[in-house]
Amino acid sequence: MSVHNGYALIAILAAAAATSAIPAFATDDLACPDCVEGGYDKLESYKELLPIVIWTDKEVYDQKSTIVVSGHVRDPNPDMDVTLKAVGPTGNVVKVEQLTPDSNGDFETTLNTASPLWTQGGVYTITAQYGKASKSDRVQIEVGVAAVICGTDELEAKLGSGGYCIPHSVTGATVAGATLNTGTKSLIVRIMAESNGQITFDIPRSVLDSKSGARDDSFFVLVDGEETDYDEKTTSTTRSVTIQFLAGAEEIEIIGTQIVTEFGPIAALVLAVAIISIIAVSAKTRLLMPKY
Repeated sequence: MSVHNGYALIAILAAAAATSAIPAFATDDLACPDCVEGGYDKLESYKELLPIVIWTDKEVYDQKSTIVVSGHVRDPNPDMDVTLKAVGPTGNVVKVEQLTPDSNGDFETTLNTASPLWTQGGVYTITAQYGKASKSDRVQIEVGVAAVICGTDELEAKLGSGGYCIPHSVTGATVAGATLNTGTKSLIVRIMAESNGQITFDIPRSVLDSKSGARDDSFFVLVDGEETDYDEKTTSTTRSVTIQFLAGAEEIEIIGTQIVTEFGPIAALVLAVAIISIIAVSAKTRLLMPKY
């Protein structure tokens, strides 16, 4: 059941308080079989009383889902579109589009959570605005992050709410975990070294690399904060780095010059398109232009 936080009349709020009903609903009986008292029986009333109302088919989605967003405008104007905006858990805009209601005032669209911009888990807010800012409504849905599943010979290097699998082999130690740090452009690996040993990482260049112009440059490798030498073999797609360590070692850090971003290059392109869309929509609807 999508959480409905839109524009509402005082009478509706009073009625909801009196009946302990939450003004929230979804349209799919299978998705929300117990929502009748909380929403289905009030949907038609909302359509009649509110300038605009939106809802989703479910409340919770995974990262391979299609979100169906439906809505209704009470007094449709053939020359006016609905502006739909979806915002992620950290305030990042993941979708902006304009929808044209039909002659009955109904509109619908779908959002794909497989998009690179939906990689964060958490609550997303979908807002629909029809002309003035007062004619708006919103729903909140939750998107879960699919777990990264690495093979037995792969190390999961966490980045934000996701991660990357890096093939590795180790002797003399147990690997406790790893993270990618975009600030330092480094791979940080936590180990528990029972004896002297070595560890080899087959690092995809798309995840971490070190370049000087177009040429390969050396990584800067630290073992417990001390610089150390390493052996390396390279291919066009990977850099295989072998590092020696002493018993008792706890941390290995490989620092490069290039690192994957949390959302990746495709998402950066999508984000740029989204920003352009926001500018275009703002010029038409003044969605982002407050009045003073």
